[in-house]
Amino acid sequence: MDRRNFLKASALCSLSLAAPTLATRSEAQSAGYGGPYWLLVHAGGGWDPRFMFDPVARGDQNRLYDGEGSVGNIRHANFPIDLAQLGLDTTLGYETILLSPGDFLAKHGGRITVINGVDTSTNNHEAGSRAIWSGRLLGEYPAFGAIVAAAKARDMPIPFISGGSYDVTAGLVPLARTGSPDTLTKIAYPHLINPNDTKPDRYHTDDTVARIKNARAQRLARIRQRAGLVREQIAIDQLDHARLATADLARLKLPAKLMEIAGGQLDDLERMNRATQIAFSAFQSGVAAVATLTLGGFDTHGDHNRNQARQVTKILAGLDYIFTEADAAGLAGKLYVVVGSDFGRGPIYNSLNDNAGKDHWPVTSMIVAGPNIPGNRVVGATDGGQQALAVDRGSLTPASGGITITPEIVHTALRKVAGVTDAESKFPLSAPDLPIFG
Repeated sequence: MDRRNFLKASALCSLSLAAPTLATRSEAQSAGYGGPYWLLVHAGGGWDPRFMFDPVARGDQNRLYDGEGSVGNIRHANFPIDLAQLGLDTTLGYETILLSPGDFLAKHGGRITVINGVDTSTNNHEAGSRAIWSGRLLGEYPAFGAIVAAAKARDMPIPFISGGSYDVTAGLVPLARTGSPDTLTKIAYPHLINPNDTKPDRYHTDDTVARIKNARAQRLARIRQRAGLVREQIAIDQLDHARLATADLARLKLPAKLMEIAGGQLDDLERMNRATQIAFSAFQSGVAAVATLTLGGFDTHGDHNRNQARQVTKILAGLDYIFTEADAAGLAGKLYVVVGSDFGRGPIYNSLNDNAGKDHWPVTSMIVAGPNIPGNRVVGATDGGQQALAVDRGSLTPASGGITITPEIVHTALRKVAGVTDAESKFPLSAPDLPIFG
């Protein structure tokens, strides 16, 4: 794909760079980061586990489907893809794209761990997202993605790509956030007059560029030597890192073609899938370690049966795209996928009307997949009132006198999987180490 078309097509999931942190390396292109990679998927608005993998029979908590199904060890809400019921055009073939919970498990249940009964202790969107993606309800801890990116790929030009949700870095690592793809391209090719041209003209010859770089490095060294404050030295090193990262960023290979979904009714899924393509391109190019994706629309205070079910089938289709493309790209053995939402919904509908919704609820579910993550597995549970059940610290099965699973517990386990437990010294989590992932 040429850069002009890439910039146009990726405007909805484009990149702009925040100031990076300290680095000390030469301007020569590095070997690049080789994995493992993390893809963190946020269901924006608060999803309903009762419509996914913590189902209940039809009643006060479920007016959509009869009974429940199961694939292997994972139970699921038992509803098919009914485009009319989902409020979608029935003539565009969307039934070949969207996935019901049962169909998703039939394809990918063998690779996922479902964590039910995760108590976020909040009904607030901002606090819930912070808890789910940092492990902490209060304060501004760095997002899990920032901790991983800082530990594994700090010297890469865009180690942490954010597609939304909670992405606080606490200064640990540069952040590439959706905003302006022109910025990314101009940083990658600073000596081209218009990087979007098929055969762009240059500002300077290679010899002139080399002299400019040498003069700039000498000037920066003089400024660093005169800097008396630590803050000034950090700022200088940040500038140095931004310049040095250019050689690595130029290695970024863009997708040959950004995927399209016709009809305009699945545009949010299209954006999620395109963001997946760009993240995978960054991973394969060795310039990134972590990316976040977001698919919203789960804040269903009205028309819950239609809107929540529709968004569930979309995000499951997006996860199917992630797993399928990862397999095709040879990334599956190096890729971790974590899926979560602000909180849950329920337990009961907020009115007796046909278009009733469900309101915020602190108890939610998460999904995790990746190397050495047990598949076909469910951890945790809820009771008939959708309260989190305490679990035994060893078997993780419901037990009287056990412990309630919280985001802190999940993140303690995630940090162990990612090999970033040293983050405890600066950003401690006061949670026991439970065998969430075996």
